Amino acid sequence: MNWGILGAANIAQKALIPAIREAGSTVFAVAARDLQRARDYASHNQIEHALSYDELLAHPDIDIIYNPLPNSGHLPLTVKALEAGKHVLCEKPLTLNAAEVQTMMAAQQVSGKVVMEAFFYRFHPQIQRLLEIVRSGQLGELRTMRSAFTFTLGNPDDIRWDPRLGGGAFYDVGCYCVDIMRLVAGKAPVAVQAVAQFTESRVDHTTSALLDFGGFVGHLDASFAVPFEQFLTVVGAHGVVHLNAPFVSMGHNATLTLNGLPETFDEVNGYTQMVQHFERAARGEETVQYPLHLDSLDQARILDQVLKQVGYPGF
Repeated sequence: MNWGILGAANIAQKALIPAIREAGSTVFAVAARDLQRARDYASHNQIEHALSYDELLAHPDIDIIYNPLPNSGHLPLTVKALEAGKHVLCEKPLTLNAAEVQTMMAAQQVSGKVVMEAFFYRFHPQIQRLLEIVRSGQLGELRTMRSAFTFTLGNPDDIRWDPRLGGGAFYDVGCYCVDIMRLVAGKAPVAVQAVAQFTESRVDHTTSALLDFGGFVGHLDASFAVPFEQFLTVVGAHGVVHLNAPFVSMGHNATLTLNGLPETFDEVNGYTQMVQHFERAARGEETVQYPLHLDSLDQARILDQVLKQVGYPGF
């Protein structure tokens, strides 16, 4: 299938473009607000066409749009892509709030096309193994979950420091912790409690939250202000499962430890697995695994609750 990339994004260059090619498809075009930047990006990544946003969305040879724009650009450009008859794989967080998810859902319904939030980590075998363990009852009744995703974001000019673009640690990495807890719980929390530390521009550099799933609680930490860390621990009445690299597994020796016994996994590119699944869904060969109305809407509602509690701008 032919893909179009919205924006000259680092994540596309590092992850999605190689994954699309590994899946046997073509990165047909890239678009940017600055056409020269698009041309430079296209040349560097061996992409044939460099276009404007409108040209890319209207191009008849493009089947799928990948939207890795700043968070504030997810809704408007995804809706435009749907209106142009394209399927869309959109980066996380899908939108800035649940109301925007509902707007996107309405546009998707009219278009008949497929949209999915690009949580690539879900497609790694360790996540399937985690869910298998939880669903089997080996842990007994769940008691607590703990997760963290942190790193030091030192560049003061990074767009993730800009609240107008949907910046902040919780949007960027906290969303992973929320998502994996929802997967494990199999439901949304009934209540949340959260605190955050903000920069002068009112972007959270650190957010911590408690998610009450009714009978057990999940605790998460997300930060741009401390060294790199990622993990998930799920504690049940009869056992404990721990993932040392749940979100970024490549190069991190992903290991799942169940009651002290480690299980290792071969190097698997979750981005490639995600692209392959999305293409099959776009071709109508299988149902999209994480549809907006059953997945992304619940996710956005939880993010809204946390951001409202901590006083993020606009909430």
